[in-house]
Amino acid sequence: MNETTGAAALTGDPHLGRKPRRRGVIFPTFLLLVAGSIVVSGLVGFVRVSHAKPWWPSFYEQDPPVIEWVTEPPGIGADALSAKLRISDTGGGLDEVVVRLSQRNQPQQLAKRIFAEQHVESDEIEFTINAKDLTLREGKAELEVLAFDRTLWSNATHLVLPLVVDFAKPRIDVITPQQNGVAGGTELVFFKVVGKAPSQQGVEYQGTLYPAFQAKLLDSSFKSYHDLYFAFFPVPIDFSDDAPRMKIMARDDIGNAATANFKYQVRSRRFPTPQTALDLPRAQKITDSLLAANKDSGSGFTPTGSPAKDLALLLKITHLHDEVVLSEAFSTNDGRKWWSQSFGRPVMTLPSSTMGEQRGYSLEGEEFWRATAGGVRFAVPSRTAVQAANAGRISYTGELGYFGKTVIIDHGFGLTSLYAHLSEITGKVGDEVAAAQAIGRTGDSGFSLGEEVYFEIRMHGVPVSPNEWWDATWVSDHITRKIAFVQGTLIGNPGE
Repeated sequence: MNETTGAAALTGDPHLGRKPRRRGVIFPTFLLLVAGSIVVSGLVGFVRVSHAKPWWPSFYEQDPPVIEWVTEPPGIGADALSAKLRISDTGGGLDEVVVRLSQRNQPQQLAKRIFAEQHVESDEIEFTINAKDLTLREGKAELEVLAFDRTLWSNATHLVLPLVVDFAKPRIDVITPQQNGVAGGTELVFFKVVGKAPSQQGVEYQGTLYPAFQAKLLDSSFKSYHDLYFAFFPVPIDFSDDAPRMKIMARDDIGNAATANFKYQVRSRRFPTPQTALDLPRAQKITDSLLAANKDSGSGFTPTGSPAKDLALLLKITHLHDEVVLSEAFSTNDGRKWWSQSFGRPVMTLPSSTMGEQRGYSLEGEEFWRATAGGVRFAVPSRTAVQAANAGRISYTGELGYFGKTVIIDHGFGLTSLYAHLSEITGKVGDEVAAAQAIGRTGDSGFSLGEEVYFEIRMHGVPVSPNEWWDATWVSDHITRKIAFVQGTLIGNPGE
């Protein structure tokens, strides 16, 4: 019996003869398991809360989000303004974006967005800056944008935009005392913008601004009057005295806007309501032409089986499409006076229709289309030469469904002329043309009633009466004499 066995026998301890446990190995292992469980639990909780994906390589990238201005505020004025940002992060994705405005070290939050439940790589944030609500004072302020991504490092971009806070508005002084127009016509007004140079100015009516230009561009005698402006503006064909009045508006570069009333009178007009009956061959020809144009435009026209209804629907679709296509050419607003004196007619004959007439079209006794004429038609012998009504620059040529082969000439300051249903076009976009220069030949393309040229005058894209621009007396009374009046008011005798 060895000593250990003997000691066990003497003491009666049954454990004395067993091998001792390895406590130094088991305890650290236990601690590692506990620590691992805590890490795993924490990671699972982190993933659930943050929706991050730590198993993705992008979770460890270190590129911060990118901030770009869609609409950058030029400053802060008395009127509320909107701004828009685009924030993107193609790595880990966006986590949080905060927009705030600070003045005198007092930040105020304007917008905040947390991308909590999905992976978002790009988003736009629009917000409003209202100086009154924010109780801002004139002086300086800082617009701050903070964007964080959803990575291990929470990469951040901090954008700071210094802004001027200025509540002073421009002042408008109307120069021409009275504007006398007619529904569907054109008028001209002169005014000064005093105190601050405007970034936008013109005649405002029912939410549309018809832009004004510096008067020195219209007449060189005003070259030293940098605060003097003029605006040609259309008088709507459906003008009503019950509608809100037209006003002159001027807005500075940080959004401060001023308006001023000006005196005008509009004489109403009654327009004829003629009827045109189409025969089946003409209706079929127009339908085939519109179908071809509709196929190219991809509007998805579906025939109804009724020739009249099909034609009406095609006319509506193609006319809307054409107006969209031509909108850019009608809004060129070239600040140059290309034209001089009164306009000429596109062909040497009288028009066969009236601008503004409410013409109805029927097929087999059924009226299928009624439209307000924006221009006039000239019925002529086959392939008659078409002339430019005045000097200008070609801003559009092409073939459309409703208008057929079309030319548009820009005459400056929002004044354009349109020539449609042509068989041939001479010239291309950008060409300068002289008054009475040939620009094409008559035809029957598009929605024509036979061999003709369809002619419009538009002011800032709005159809106006060509009769005024053909009339040398009207041009003298409404344009030339007004210029002379302003010259006499501001300069005295311009010839001195």
